[in-house]
Amino acid sequence: MDNTVKIWSMKEFWQYVDKSYSWTDLPSKFPTKYVQFPVLIAAVHSNYVDCTRWLGDFILSKSVENEIVLWEPKTKEQSPREGSIDILQKYPVPECDIWFIKFSCDFHFNQLAIGNREGKIYVWEVQSSPPVLIARLYNQQYRSPIRQTAVSFDGSTILGAGEDGTI
Repeated sequence: MDNTVKIWSMKEFWQYVDKSYSWTDLPSKFPTKYVQFPVLIAAVHSNYVDCTRWLGDFILSKSVENEIVLWEPKTKEQSPREGSIDILQKYPVPECDIWFIKFSCDFHFNQLAIGNREGKIYVWEVQSSPPVLIARLYNQQYRSPIRQTAVSFDGSTILGAGEDGTI
C-alpha cells in the first residue's frame, strides 16, 4: 500500500494474507501484488498522507490535520473505482500538523503511538469507541519533532525517534 490508499478486492487481498501464514520458501520469493488500476481511490485527507495501517477491514491513516482517522472503504464490485468511505472515528493529535510523522501500533492493535512537533508522544487505545487517550509522554528537555514511533509486541515499550536523531 503506498501513500495514496489503493484497494483491490478484499477477497484477493486476503489470499495474500493467508499465504503469508503458511509460507515456507525464502521471503524474497513471496509473490507480491502490483495493482495498476485500483478498485477505490479514497479522498480521506486534504493533504499528503504520511502513514497508513490496516485494522482488520478498516484503515488508519494520518495526514497533517492533527489527527489519525479510522475509516472503512466501501467498494462497489460491479463498478471499479466507484465507492465511498465511512469515517468511523478520529484520534486527535495536537501540534501534529507537519509532514513525515508516522504512527505505530503494537502487534494486537491495542495501542497506537504517535509523536508531534513539540516532542510529545500520544498513546491511544485503538479499539475503544470513543477513542481513549492512554498517555501523553514527554521529556521536558526535548522539544523537537518526534518523527516516528515503535511500539513493542506487547505494547509495554514505546520508542520515539526525534528529528535530531535522538531516540
